[in-house]
Amino acid sequence: MTASRGGPGLPVIVLAAVVLIQAAAAPGQDARDSAIWSHAPERFMLATGIPCVYQKDAASPTTAVGLVIGGGRSAVPAGLDGLAAISTRLLLEIPDDGKVRELMAQATRLSYACLEDHSVVLVECLSEHLQQAVHTASRIIQDPLISSLRVGRAKDLMAANMKAERDDAVAAARAAAFRAFFGGRGYGSAPFGTEAGLEAIARKDVFAYVRRVLVRPNVLFVVETDLEKDAIRELLEKSFDALPDGEAPGAPLQEPALPEEPRVRLERESRQTYVGRAFAVPRAGLTDMARGYLLETLLGKGPGSRLWPLRTDERLAYNVETDLTWTRGAGLVIAYLEAGRAKAAEAGAALDRVLEILAREGVPQAEMEATRTMARARFLRGLETKSPRLRTLGLFEILAPGAGG
Repeated sequence: MTASRGGPGLPVIVLAAVVLIQAAAAPGQDARDSAIWSHAPERFMLATGIPCVYQKDAASPTTAVGLVIGGGRSAVPAGLDGLAAISTRLLLEIPDDGKVRELMAQATRLSYACLEDHSVVLVECLSEHLQQAVHTASRIIQDPLISSLRVGRAKDLMAANMKAERDDAVAAARAAAFRAFFGGRGYGSAPFGTEAGLEAIARKDVFAYVRRVLVRPNVLFVVETDLEKDAIRELLEKSFDALPDGEAPGAPLQEPALPEEPRVRLERESRQTYVGRAFAVPRAGLTDMARGYLLETLLGKGPGSRLWPLRTDERLAYNVETDLTWTRGAGLVIAYLEAGRAKAAEAGAALDRVLEILAREGVPQAEMEATRTMARARFLRGLETKSPRLRTLGLFEILAPGAGG
């Protein structure tokens, strides 16, 4: 597998600027002229001092409650790769097997995600079981069982996830791109850890991380439900009244930096090859995020994108894609092709050609309008169900507080 970052002399700043400028020149269509939802998200403060973003959605009798915890990979100390994922995982360790079976019988699901600037602990259930589900989750989150045995089991799980990531070309290349831009620390740390990092993590490290990030000023709730706001407010205030006060850790802003060696190669035994180009884009607020979303759609999100003909017409790849990840300081765009090994060089040259033409010639107005339509449709499809919508609102709150509601 080959994963490359940047082409010789590729004007990536111009590439981003071309799309940003034209995206700002949208014809007089106000994004607010049509309601996206019948009930817009609301942001209010619980009596415990914790913010809550609430949205009523009566499409189904289900509820998703997310506890969003600031920090994520950005708060991981050097040399302890995987600490954020292990610590968040242990917040869901239910000690009572009977309680686990009961929650499963009720179709209640507890899950977590550890991202660049935050982690999310997610409770999904039928609304009729919400009180019991939140009660169970709140007890273990506020008083987690962090024993050496449980830490060891979590480390074993991360080691398995780490192996799976290495076997996935897209996931491995994404991790390599972040490592190159952020120097192997914070955002650049391995999501599931490294052999050395997992070996170094001890119970005291997990305990210290949880105590540092799980404080009232560093968390918020996002709720998608068919239940009324007052019922949600009362349940969260009662269930999470034991979260400690403290100061938010406030991880330093980590800016991407071009690596000294711009070409990254990952070798493995495979008949397929991954060829990618990664570049940073600026983020000063939600407007830049919208423009980045347009860039992502324009480059490689299905039929009509700039990369699509490399698959359908030139038959250089069996998959073409563009992935955009936002952090508090910047975005990282990765445009990539997956192709047969024999076509790796030709596919890489074609990918560079597409990027160079876009940077040099810009985007015709008709194509920009089509891109806006595709981007809007893609964004709305991603918000159709409650859990993805919850995660999006949580991300907005972390990157631009107050934007989620």
